[in-house]
Amino acid sequence: MKKFRAAFVLTVTMLLPAVFPVFAENREEQGQNVITVWNMPPVADRWQRTVWEEERQSFEKIYPGISVKGISREYKPQEFVSVMASGKGPDIVRIPMAAIPAMAKYGFLLKLNDYAEKWQLSDSMPRIMWEAVKIGNDTYGIPNDSYFTTLFYRKDIFAAAGIETPPQNWRQLIEYSEKINSKLPDTWGIAIAPDMSNFMDFIWQAGGDIYSNGKLDLNNRGVVKALKFWNELKWKHNCMPPQNLFYANDVEQLFSAGKIAMMLGTAKQLPVMSRRYGLDVNKVEIVPLPAGDTGIQAWHAGGDAFIINSGVSQEIKDMCWKYIEYILSPLNQLGRYIRLKELNAQHPADVMVFPGDFSCATNLLNRPEFANVKGLLSYAQAEPTYYKWPMIKEDFNTYVLEKIFINEDVDYTQVLADFMARVEEEYHE
Repeated sequence: MKKFRAAFVLTVTMLLPAVFPVFAENREEQGQNVITVWNMPPVADRWQRTVWEEERQSFEKIYPGISVKGISREYKPQEFVSVMASGKGPDIVRIPMAAIPAMAKYGFLLKLNDYAEKWQLSDSMPRIMWEAVKIGNDTYGIPNDSYFTTLFYRKDIFAAAGIETPPQNWRQLIEYSEKINSKLPDTWGIAIAPDMSNFMDFIWQAGGDIYSNGKLDLNNRGVVKALKFWNELKWKHNCMPPQNLFYANDVEQLFSAGKIAMMLGTAKQLPVMSRRYGLDVNKVEIVPLPAGDTGIQAWHAGGDAFIINSGVSQEIKDMCWKYIEYILSPLNQLGRYIRLKELNAQHPADVMVFPGDFSCATNLLNRPEFANVKGLLSYAQAEPTYYKWPMIKEDFNTYVLEKIFINEDVDYTQVLADFMARVEEEYHE
């Protein structure tokens, strides 16, 4: 592996122009082996589409017998199940790592053990990412990109309130929010959506857990403590705007408009917020989530993984693997970084560079854009690799988290006991 990395460093400058031609003539697919790939960026996402097309052309130049047919279609659970069950699914698609257990249970995903074990980058992939795509001893996905839950804060609001540093713990999150609202009466510290995808981080920060020893447990002291903290952010400390419930798009709009100073999020949300709500990303800083009152730092890691359709021929499976291997190669990933940097310089309002844009097997954390999030992996935890987990998460949002924002005097213990009884009845957990 060390020799491979050294060779990569020495040859990247020479090889990059050959691997990344600006444009290449489209070839006829007749007589070609065609693989169908979802997740091609739409035409409206002009620059990401440009990078995708350049990668496709470079791959086809290296493998002239394979043609890649891209489709601008994202993973949506019900649609994906329907198209796969009909036998008309794609050969390759990226799906959320959290979706892998359910899709594997349906039999749609190829076991990738043989490919993954022989892959020369397998040891470079963080262990937590492999854990997220495995069920037992079987690997069903190849981690592509990654994300971490982080804290966004508005530098302009912090400066106006006389705050110089981001909050380091729960206590400071409250103190800063109260200070912001006292100095800027129409602005609040934070707004939080009733979403387990964010709440689980606070459970870990409180010293609790979600799933251990093969058993779901959402009725423990850590969960109670985290619920109490979220409830008091709303009702006791006046950290949030007066609206009872906020959903993801509400939070994004409030943050973009400068009505809240902080929000929980992942880096990939920022370009979307910029396009959709006019957020000035130059006013935003990305930092780790504050530690809990226990001093524990924790957040969850996730991302997308490449999967291969289990129903295609062995020949197509092998071609799909060549494509995945090429896209995730250090040479291609570094080329992607350079290309995105180039496009960012030309179109700063439209192209942004974030850690999640790159393979988690490629270490780009020494790049200046990623300085604030370097080391996040050390404190990251993975969501349960359990096929019922997505459904249980949705129920937790509705039957637990919404209640703590609607009802100031909620009985946390009773709400959790009722929820676990519901889980037992509906999911036999």
